[in-house]
Amino acid sequence: MQYQIIPLEIGSIVDREVFQNSNMEIKCGLVWKLGSVVTDFKPSFLKNYDPDIGICIADIKGAHISETYNGEKVIYFSQTVPEAMEEELTDIFYGISRKFSGPYQDIFQDLEWQLVRSESFIFGQLEVKEIKDPYLSYK
Repeated sequence: MQYQIIPLEIGSIVDREVFQNSNMEIKCGLVWKLGSVVTDFKPSFLKNYDPDIGICIADIKGAHISETYNGEKVIYFSQTVPEAMEEELTDIFYGISRKFSGPYQDIFQDLEWQLVRSESFIFGQLEVKEIKDPYLSYK
């Protein structure tokens, strides 16, 4: 049996990467308008789940993001990042830089930003559905 965890609010699944360079930090990634998470294990986190905080998908046993739709890229900077650097890094992130090309993760690391975390989260009100394995119904 599989379990599908579906957020009931738009934008409740997030893929986030955190980069650091000295005392500066970048948080960036994708906010998915719609999507779901699937696991083969009955979700046990719901007893202590706070919709305002959410949960890291890695903390849900056996879970992975199953479906996602209409992702929107977002980027945030710590207050210690100079404005001119923010502008350049934003252009790199959104792929509009004339100076750099390629995946932003590679460029950030070439510019001495270290990837310190890559996480996915789900938050808000959730619905859990049991999904029957279609292959088992034929046996």
